[in-house]
Amino acid sequence: MKNKKLLNLFVSICLVLSLAVPLVLFSACPEPPAPSEPVELTFATFRPPTDPQSQIWITPMLQEIEQRTNGAVKFTVHWSEALGASKDQYALVRDGVADMTDFSGAWVPGKFVLSDVGNLPFAASDPFKLLEAMTILQEEGYFDSQWDEVEWLSFNCTLPYLFLFREVKPMTVEELVGLKARAPGGLATDCEAQLGMVPVTVLPGDAYTAWQTGLVDVWVHPTGAVIKYKFNELPTKALLDVGFFNMVNAATIFNKAKYASLPSNVQKTIKDVVQEYSLVYLQSGVDTDVEAREVMKAAGIEIYTWPDSEVARMKAKALPIWQKYIDSLEDAGLPGEELVDEFVRVMKDLGETPPSFD
Repeated sequence: MKNKKLLNLFVSICLVLSLAVPLVLFSACPEPPAPSEPVELTFATFRPPTDPQSQIWITPMLQEIEQRTNGAVKFTVHWSEALGASKDQYALVRDGVADMTDFSGAWVPGKFVLSDVGNLPFAASDPFKLLEAMTILQEEGYFDSQWDEVEWLSFNCTLPYLFLFREVKPMTVEELVGLKARAPGGLATDCEAQLGMVPVTVLPGDAYTAWQTGLVDVWVHPTGAVIKYKFNELPTKALLDVGFFNMVNAATIFNKAKYASLPSNVQKTIKDVVQEYSLVYLQSGVDTDVEAREVMKAAGIEIYTWPDSEVARMKAKALPIWQKYIDSLEDAGLPGEELVDEFVRVMKDLGETPPSFD
């Protein structure tokens, strides 16, 4: 009997040990090490590698992600529309042909109408505050239904679009009427028409020739266009230093399934770096603006502005675009009035006052 009890005790101890030891070992083990080979990711862009934004923004941003993830991911960049045209970049990422891209909502008219709210004329005087406001609205879910097919990482905002004149120097709203203006697309083009100008579509590759031949009288773009398109080499009269809108309906996006497959810490690093570099993108515009103004000065291109009273008249002339925007959303069953009200509230909290609600 005594031997039988000892045998049972021995068996019990062995059974406990057989269960306990693996649990101890398992709990003591760290997380599995990262794969020895990095996850290969593709970035598609319409920009060439020599583009200033590629050198200042895209390449350093991707290198920063690789570095901060300790090599867990590695990017291959497909430059100059190598994977598809600019207008198709959203679909390329959505469908997994590319993992990541910088994409302008203006390339797909009518799809990203909710985040067009930031492109309304005279919506902001400070593009950094505008970028912050758009990020707040995204986090509040106002744009979810339009960007839900991809993983939204960050909006990208330009400096104000100004008016560069080829031969004239308008001093009143009336003197803008009839001038042929380069059409940026979307609400900006609508605003040109509202101001009485004649929008003309010009491809970036045709910019120099269009300016040289007089296809357009007005180039509507941030000041850096003077450098980018070498307009300082051609007869150019003046720059009206009144920004009438910022292009902010553009985003850096990621394929949804691929993003979900990455470890959470890698996801966070990617989003953090991209949002940090959205500020780098905007600051590079500021730096380019300073350089472009020096180039214009050397070329004898006058930089001037209007009296406040005439600027107010221009803003008043553009105001119907706001109501048309609200009405178009409401007609499509979208919350146009609610969205614009929230946009204005956020902008006011940031110290801005959109002119349509003065």
